[in-house]
Amino acid sequence: MNKILVPLDNFSEISLNAARYAVEFAKRSGSKPIFLFLYRNDDARSDHFVTDLSQAVEKEKKIRKKIEWLIDRSTMEGINIEQYECRGEYIEKVCEFVRNLNIAEIVIAVPDKKDEHYNKIKKNISLMVQMTSCRVLTVKKKVAKAPSVSKHLSDYIKCDKKGD
Repeated sequence: MNKILVPLDNFSEISLNAARYAVEFAKRSGSKPIFLFLYRNDDARSDHFVTDLSQAVEKEKKIRKKIEWLIDRSTMEGINIEQYECRGEYIEKVCEFVRNLNIAEIVIAVPDKKDEHYNKIKKNISLMVQMTSCRVLTVKKKVAKAPSVSKHLSDYIKCDKKGD
């Protein structure tokens, strides 16, 4: 059984998209999703650009609840998601988990190109491709074409970054 690692270093909408994608991918492929919740050693906030800290905390709480709900729903549907929490540097910890758990694929959320974190995330993806033998799948929310909201796999963009 292939294992899919979803490193979640913040609780944002795009991280939630990566988690949803991994669950949908697991349903269709029989893969095992693994959520890795990463926290920085210095406890610095990844969303430091938000000026109102209480707003950021509330937003994170909402996303956490959605991820918890996703995990619970997946369990009811027969998809058991392994969960790990750790502190440390993103690339170092992701590569460590890839080695230790024999991960086949990594699913990463990528923000819009205009986002200030875009270049750092692209750099991290390049490093992961070089340092692991995994396929790296990038996910971002498609631009809505209709007012209805769907939670299907086709609502996400999947791009295999291995070999770029």
